[in-house]
Amino acid sequence: MQARRVPLSPDSLVSVCRELLHEGGPEAIVVREVARRASVTAPALYKHVDGRHELLTLLIAACSNEVADACATAREACDPDDFTAQLFSATAAFRSWSLANRPEFGLIYGTPITGYQAPAEGPSTESFRRFGAVFAQIYLGLLSTDRLRLADRDSMSPQLIAAITAKPLPGGHHLPPEAAYQFAVGWHRLLGMVSVEIAGHLDWMMDDSDAFMQRQVEALGTEMITAKTAKGSTNNV
Repeated sequence: MQARRVPLSPDSLVSVCRELLHEGGPEAIVVREVARRASVTAPALYKHVDGRHELLTLLIAACSNEVADACATAREACDPDDFTAQLFSATAAFRSWSLANRPEFGLIYGTPITGYQAPAEGPSTESFRRFGAVFAQIYLGLLSTDRLRLADRDSMSPQLIAAITAKPLPGGHHLPPEAAYQFAVGWHRLLGMVSVEIAGHLDWMMDDSDAFMQRQVEALGTEMITAKTAKGSTNNV
């Protein structure tokens, strides 16, 4: 046991918790087992974290930062002025990370953990803002270059407008309702599509859903974009 002892840094605790997540899901992450695998007593572990809630928060934040980094890296590999390419790349990166990290995807985006409540201004909240900021910057770029397909404001109820504009984007930016609606639709549909794929709900229809899902992700991106005309005006595609 002493040979496996690891320093009780946040990163080392996240590593132990991630191991347990893969073995038994969020329910397997308990103080006693984390302490055992770190070769310390439970009281010693409590000197570093408040308990199971903080362990879960550290793990959720680490995983959320990881997917944010993956999407940001994909975006930054594109031309800084090509927001269309950035949207396609970041969207594909989200799906790729999710497929490669299914337990972590379930932890962040799956069924809420019974009895757990993320701290209002803790590391997990900050990590979610980092993730949201990646796509917020892309949508702001699309809007500023007249490439974002805008929803019909006249078709929106006052309740809908109030709901989608109540909170600013990460970074404090506000989108007009026509753009905020598209931002919400993009995230809602992306998360839904990837969730269905990861849960295996396409398996009864096809043996290999990869090509199908790639097309769906690309189609979603295309639906967010307008086509520019020669003089810079835009048309629906």
